Amino acid sequence: MRWYHSQMTQYHIAINGFFWDKPTVGVGQYVHGLVTALATFPDLRITLYVPADTTPPTAPGGVTITRLRSPFSGRSKNMAKVMFEQLAIPAAARLDQVDLIHVPYFAPPLSSRIPVITTIPDLIPLTRPAYRGSLRVRAYTALVQRAARNSARLLAISTTVADDAARLLGHARGDIDVTYLAADPIYQPDQSTDDIRTRYHLPASYIYYVGGHDERKNVSTVIRAYAALPSLLRQQYPLVIAGKAVGTNPVLFPDIDALIVQLGIAADIHRIEVTRDDNPAVYGGAACFVYPSCDEGFGLPPLEAMACRTAVIASHAACMPEVLGDAALLVDPFDISAWTDALTKVLSDAVLRDSLVTAGSVRAAMYSYQRTAAATHAAYMRVIAGQRGQA
Repeated sequence: MRWYHSQMTQYHIAINGFFWDKPTVGVGQYVHGLVTALATFPDLRITLYVPADTTPPTAPGGVTITRLRSPFSGRSKNMAKVMFEQLAIPAAARLDQVDLIHVPYFAPPLSSRIPVITTIPDLIPLTRPAYRGSLRVRAYTALVQRAARNSARLLAISTTVADDAARLLGHARGDIDVTYLAADPIYQPDQSTDDIRTRYHLPASYIYYVGGHDERKNVSTVIRAYAALPSLLRQQYPLVIAGKAVGTNPVLFPDIDALIVQLGIAADIHRIEVTRDDNPAVYGGAACFVYPSCDEGFGLPPLEAMACRTAVIASHAACMPEVLGDAALLVDPFDISAWTDALTKVLSDAVLRDSLVTAGSVRAAMYSYQRTAAATHAAYMRVIAGQRGQA
């Protein structure tokens, strides 16, 4: 479990790497940023457990990737995932004699002889009825909710999530650490905006949104607010919307295309699919970025936009004030006229826009995965010290 060299104790940490091969999704970004930073801590030995049927990207130096098999691999994707989380990881950790298991998303094992730390990105399935899903999804959520109560410590990606976790999962607030996320280093001012405009047929100036299209993202509010702008302002600043709905449930995924047609503004709206590598330049070419989400665990896109020196208008909801502070123009998520006013101000006032760009750049620099890793490392040490005290 621990070995000694040059007076240093090294601890073996096993990390659930289910999302290691998905670096473009939120949890995948978090795991990559966190593991890369944790690899610089000399007192940690890190093993990433990944499903055997995936092709994991290369790990940082000093990090071992171990592939775990499931009898359901190739037969049932859902059952393979549950078996990986609930049985394969605790069994492998016991055999590997690790000191601690870290599950970086809401899926801890119900039973483990090795202490578990669980990161809670959000608790939206517990707080928003539209996200509770089928009977199978509700059963899975109930399982991991119960399992989270057995975690030695919880990590939350914002104070908002930490407070929700204390209320809904039964953990004392003092046993929950806040470990903020950060924008990926690729998000910085990009000089290739002309090439990106050509590639995506973007106008010279535009308003940008990228993110989910599910109900809580509240994209329809921005569309309605944009429709209320004077037509000349819309012509000068088309609204560019990246991404698409990933489901067909009309409650969970409102039909924004039908809304755009209904409002008669299709000519002023551009729908694109943007790659991760191109996204920094698309951010950087925008006059402003809008993020109307009414429920977030952290909300990476506004921070990414700030890192690319783009002015941000975001919802005054959930964790947004906590994460963005006064570096964004914050608006009631459901006040359409307030969003129209905010868009008008930012688009018409270059001084305001520049002040948001400057403040946003400073705000984004406050977050880094080295800081995330330092806070995570401290949580590891609290749990390990507690286990040693009980021995």
